[in-house]
Amino acid sequence: MGIINKTIIEKIKIHFSPLNSHFSSQKGYTLFELLTVIGILSVIGVIVLSVVFISLRGSQKSEALEIVRQNGDAALSQMVRTVRYAKRLDAPLSCTPSVTTSSITLTSLKDNGQTTLSCASSTLSSNSASLINTNAVAAASCSFTCAQGRLTDPPTITIQFSLSAKTTANFSETTATIPFQTSVTMRNFER
Repeated sequence: MGIINKTIIEKIKIHFSPLNSHFSSQKGYTLFELLTVIGILSVIGVIVLSVVFISLRGSQKSEALEIVRQNGDAALSQMVRTVRYAKRLDAPLSCTPSVTTSSITLTSLKDNGQTTLSCASSTLSSNSASLINTNAVAAASCSFTCAQGRLTDPPTITIQFSLSAKTTANFSETTATIPFQTSVTMRNFER
């Protein structure tokens, strides 16, 4: 039985020896295998780069919106305080009928000083001091609307403007425009 097993094993070795010599002589990869791996890695690379690029675009848009929102909120808050605590509206002289203008002049209750709120040359200003960061944002479609039921009623001032992020590129992820509007009634109005 031992001789039969030896003979069978030798025949099997002889039968499979051409395959063994063929596989043992290969020292690299075929061109097809290399091209397949390169193709798969390229597709994965493109997908990863796309995800990173989209994430960066989204964060740039968020940053642009945040800058515009911060500037607009700060300017609007300053203008509302100035109007609310003013004792007199100097310009326009009358708000009956309602008047829309690019600037208003008020007299402060606190120190009797005059303050002119205006919007010109893509900025919002208080006595010529800019209320926004003009390097980062620009104002557009700005107006002050003064309305008064009767001359003895305190005027209600509607402040309206839009701010846009300043950018050198015209990509949608770096542009941001936000409209701002509020109405405020003068609390300490004197005629």
